Amino acid sequence: MTQTDLSKNMRLLGHHELDGFGNVGEGMCIQLAGDGRRVLWLAHESAPKNVTAVDVTEPRNPKVIVQTELPNRDMRSNSLDLVGDMLVVAYQTSRVGLPTAGFEMFDVKDPAHPRSIAFFDASGPYSRGVHHLWFVDGSYVHCASGAADFKPRQPKDDQFWSRRRHDTSNSTRDFARTTPTCTRGDPTAPGSATSMVARSSSTSPTWRIRAW
Repeated sequence: MTQTDLSKNMRLLGHHELDGFGNVGEGMCIQLAGDGRRVLWLAHESAPKNVTAVDVTEPRNPKVIVQTELPNRDMRSNSLDLVGDMLVVAYQTSRVGLPTAGFEMFDVKDPAHPRSIAFFDASGPYSRGVHHLWFVDGSYVHCASGAADFKPRQPKDDQFWSRRRHDTSNSTRDFARTTPTCTRGDPTAPGSATSMVARSSSTSPTWRIRAW
């Protein structure tokens, strides 16, 4: 196919094969580094790579700055987000019950040397960790995630919205979550209206959301 078959009103400026690891997932974001460079961060759909940083300051000449490795091959990091120099990467395992499921936070002030500053563990006997996340204010990570204390009725319903708070001590905690009540032992029958309960660890009361 020609370029006109693939795009409209767009012109290809540059291309990089990412050193043979082009299995990029849904996560990508642009960092304006302290030295003025524009750095494109990419998450990978499958092992062995975790994230790749590409200098795209000159779009016609992109350059790989760094590629990092996943802790193991039974996981992926296809989602990420960035605020300033803080990068958050989702970790989803290939099956439930494996460790390293959750998300990791990195200081990327020096893009060539990402420094791990925090890890939120979402692993559990029925959890695959975090599939997708959203991080825009530097304090809260919103994510689709499993949890150690969540046992779904249907195995594919193992992820739900949750919000994790990150503080200046570089620690994270479960601040709020919305979990479907389709858990083991819940009376809600498949096919009926689904109730979701939002729980917060703050002093605010629990609220309930009805969804059909």
